[in-house]
Amino acid sequence: MDLRDAANELYAVTPREFTAERAGLARRAKDADQKDLAKEIGGLPKPAAGAWAINMLAVHKPEVIDGVVRFGVSLRTAQEDGDAEAFRELGQQRQSQLTAAVHAAKDLASELGAPLSAAAASDVEQTFRAAMADAGAAAAVKTGRLVRGLSGSGFEAVDLTGAIAAAGPDDEPATEAGNAPAKRSAKTKPAPLSKNVAPSRDAPSKEKAPPQKSSQDEATSLADRRAAKQKAALEEARREFEAADQTAKEAEAAASAAWDTVNDFAERRANLKSGIEDLKKRLATLEAELIGITRDAESAESDKKRAVRAATQQRRAADQAQRRVDRLS
Repeated sequence: MDLRDAANELYAVTPREFTAERAGLARRAKDADQKDLAKEIGGLPKPAAGAWAINMLAVHKPEVIDGVVRFGVSLRTAQEDGDAEAFRELGQQRQSQLTAAVHAAKDLASELGAPLSAAAASDVEQTFRAAMADAGAAAAVKTGRLVRGLSGSGFEAVDLTGAIAAAGPDDEPATEAGNAPAKRSAKTKPAPLSKNVAPSRDAPSKEKAPPQKSSQDEATSLADRRAAKQKAALEEARREFEAADQTAKEAEAAASAAWDTVNDFAERRANLKSGIEDLKKRLATLEAELIGITRDAESAESDKKRAVRAATQQRRAADQAQRRVDRLS
């Protein structure tokens, strides 16, 4: 067992099992006389909730991670190639891709007995957003050993310092050549213009002949115009994307607040249901007591009637005896 193997085992468990699993792995290494490895294992940090959920996807539902990574490759390729139309279309699809991936993480976390909070779900979305924008972040989420969430603007490389447990050369992003078309230059460097041909000595005019453009010069000029047009379209697409991204972030914030409200109502409803169940049980107990008391009251009423009849009969007999005494006196 090496540190990578230990980390792969450790970051595949639930949060409540993490500490015990880490201690067990360190003990195994120590028993195998690998004291340095045991110390390294003991120093592996517990992942944040959002990072843990992404690790679980990498272990249990890798197709979700692969979908995020492939979408990011397409998005970056469209940007690098200056394909404004493709970049715009993918930008419009990005939020739905992120939402689906976050929902998959939340569902899996709930299945594993560790539901995500709104903050952790937001961290998952931010990490997937970074993975779509940056190849290094994409490689990080695929490791299944993520320690913390990632963030990136899409214009600078994502900071991966301390983000991956037991990181090594294998965690570096692979070339995307196999996943996307090769990068093309946004602008072709113009070829040098051909020199003007000097006029013949026998020519009647002393004026120089107008410069003639070669087919190569014309092709270069056309390429420049196309590149400039493509660059302008890309800038426009970026502006549209930034505006849409800001709108999406505001909508996400509103959705997060709505999510918290729903969770609050759900908790209050659960508490009320629990209170109602307690009251129902108390009511059932009281109803049973009422039935018993009613039965006892009916029995006591019957006993009372019998006692009254007996007392009346005895009083009559006493009165008769008294009258007899009076006659004989």
